[in-house]
Amino acid sequence: MTGKPEPIAAPPSAEELNRRLEKVRALMLEQNLDYYVSFDPVNVYYLTNFANYIHERPFILVIPKEGTPKMVCPLLETTHVKTRARLPLEYATYYEFPAPKGQNWFDLYRKLIPKDARVGVESAMPFGIAKKTPGKKVLTDIIEEARLIKTDYEIGRTVHACEIINEGHRKLLEITRPGVLVVYIYSEVQRLMMERILADLPDFNVMVTSMSAAVWPPSISHDPHRVPTPFTAMEEGGPHVSGVGGKVDGYGVEIERTFFLGKVPEDAKKPFEVSMAARARAYELAKPGAVLSTIDREVRKVIIKGGYGDNILHRTGHGFGITGHEAPYVALGDNRELVPGMLISIEPGVYVPGKGGFRHSDTILITDTGNIKLTEGPERLEDLTIPI
Repeated sequence: MTGKPEPIAAPPSAEELNRRLEKVRALMLEQNLDYYVSFDPVNVYYLTNFANYIHERPFILVIPKEGTPKMVCPLLETTHVKTRARLPLEYATYYEFPAPKGQNWFDLYRKLIPKDARVGVESAMPFGIAKKTPGKKVLTDIIEEARLIKTDYEIGRTVHACEIINEGHRKLLEITRPGVLVVYIYSEVQRLMMERILADLPDFNVMVTSMSAAVWPPSISHDPHRVPTPFTAMEEGGPHVSGVGGKVDGYGVEIERTFFLGKVPEDAKKPFEVSMAARARAYELAKPGAVLSTIDREVRKVIIKGGYGDNILHRTGHGFGITGHEAPYVALGDNRELVPGMLISIEPGVYVPGKGGFRHSDTILITDTGNIKLTEGPERLEDLTIPI
């Protein structure tokens, strides 16, 4: 692969979902599992295209090593599941919760798995459901492992999602000026992105779609996970840090930039340069076979050498997929290797109280020979200094 893949906006085919199911079953075979049980709505969505909110009426996907998976779901939601699910399923429907003795979801659920079966369960499964799961239980996150390397379809959906946030970020830079409020930025950028989503995906699923846009002005940009209030106002100078991202019908992406309004304070130039040097080092290292912890360690060295070792607050990056934050992680504790088809962010940051935060983030595809940037935004300091 030498160029950016083509965008895809169509829903997944049954064939695409069956390929994902076969990846899960191959891992089940490796671990000698008779069944795998999924409760996490993210994993259920990955395999079926059905998304739900977690509530007191559980949805449980039971995957046998052979045959059709079974969905345990309430009568109230069965037609909802059938409308959205694109993987062939059998349904084990219970009437309500709570129900009289013998008619609860767990009474039905227990009949689906033999007592002597070897059963994989997710670490995200609630203890109450795990406790009622028959068989010899093995804690294993098989579906998360299957999600690590994306199919061509998933990559195409991610490219499409990035096109939408690229538009949103261009709008953000166009309207952000001193005195402009976060609530205005959010409403204008989100409206633009939602209009594009509606045009491209008129049947999109609101349960797996959430878009956001915000700017952290220099007075708070040193604190990257502080949530700006709606009436936070932009300031002259910088560094401001933008963030546009979310999930487009189940595919998570993001783009972030450090930028300045009107002028660049003299004491902001060096940390900006150091953060950009760290970013360049990450791009240089992000290729197949590279160990994720090694990338993070080498990127940190650049920031430490630049004099900002005490101003590192987070890892170099994280994975994307059907969420905005998932494995793999470009972090000291992740010793996996990058593989073609993985999607990650590259976003090393420098955070200096009293000066602000310095971070670019892009959504990156690992290719056979290196990486391709799927998001687009200005990168040079002169292009990130906006006249006012």
